[in-house]
Amino acid sequence: MMKQDTLSVRTFTILVIFFMIGTSILITPAGLALVAKQDAWLAAIVGVGLNLLTVLIYVVIGKRYGDKTIIEMCQLAFGKWVGNVIGLCFIAFFYLLASLMIGDLGFFLTTQTLPETPIEIIQIIFVIIVIIGVRAGMIVYSRASQIFFPILFCMLCLLILPIFPQVEIIDFEPMLEYGFKPIVKAGFTFSGFQEIIVLSMLYPYVTKSATKGHGFVWGTVIGGMVLIIITAGCIGVMGAAVTGNQLFPAYVLAKNINIGHFLERIEGIMMFIWILSIVMKIVMTFDASLIGICQIFKLKDPKPYTIPLGFGLIALALLCYQNTISINNFLTKNWTPFASIFTIVLPLLILGILMFRGSVKRDSQQTDAPENEQA
Repeated sequence: MMKQDTLSVRTFTILVIFFMIGTSILITPAGLALVAKQDAWLAAIVGVGLNLLTVLIYVVIGKRYGDKTIIEMCQLAFGKWVGNVIGLCFIAFFYLLASLMIGDLGFFLTTQTLPETPIEIIQIIFVIIVIIGVRAGMIVYSRASQIFFPILFCMLCLLILPIFPQVEIIDFEPMLEYGFKPIVKAGFTFSGFQEIIVLSMLYPYVTKSATKGHGFVWGTVIGGMVLIIITAGCIGVMGAAVTGNQLFPAYVLAKNINIGHFLERIEGIMMFIWILSIVMKIVMTFDASLIGICQIFKLKDPKPYTIPLGFGLIALALLCYQNTISINNFLTKNWTPFASIFTIVLPLLILGILMFRGSVKRDSQQTDAPENEQA
């Protein structure tokens, strides 16, 4: 695929916000409350801080090699063969992530709103939407995000503002009752559910600008603030025990909102926010896997592969969600360590290798210069 500047910094910031909210807005408050109890909102702050650190790593890499995706940097750092193997691992990670989100969509809708609808039908509908989005191209779905963003903002305001009158300060007490360890542990788990490394596949397509990295950072901060507020709202309205025992606490929170019997049961707003953001996240993740495939196998057009690989997401999602208890245990206990290999370990390793090679090359050039002058 030929690279060209297709995304403005503002558009990329909006995509980052959608990506941050994604699956997290609905499910992460439960995991945070389960570990950090009433300090879940502090754990969310820690998690967003860890996300910012990883984003800064990606920004540093982007400044040095701004025209290359993480797949191409693997090839640059490790060589053709090893780099391609590691690149394929990244692609598999992106593809698995997309399939798990398809599974999340189907599981949520069949358990909460459409219990009599076969999960396969729901997943097929959303996969078709994802395929259409990816085939339309990055510039089309990025413009769609610009159109939907004001709607998303208004919906978030309608959801967040009614929360404040119902918040009970006592639900946040005693603060730091169990110390810092559960807060850090929950924050680390939280950070693993953002998978921001996917956006490094889109970063080279952002218009070259001095504020290019700022868009990445600000998108992470704004999306993180939304997640912190929703987590705090769940704790303040429902309490840590109830929040931790819910599969989708933010959805239950929206059901409990009641302002003078005038504004109540606005769970439809939460559902709209979540479906819109997770579909955008799936589109970006699936597109990232296709970009990687094209770069490794030197393909010019990914469109012929969107339909078979798109429907392959359904098969993998059904395979993963055969036992919901097992997949939930995997996601809560093992996903973050697994994802950290791709979001932290490998990017740091790539950056270290490329910086080392760059310093060795500079040293050799400096030593060669005097010899050339003497000659």
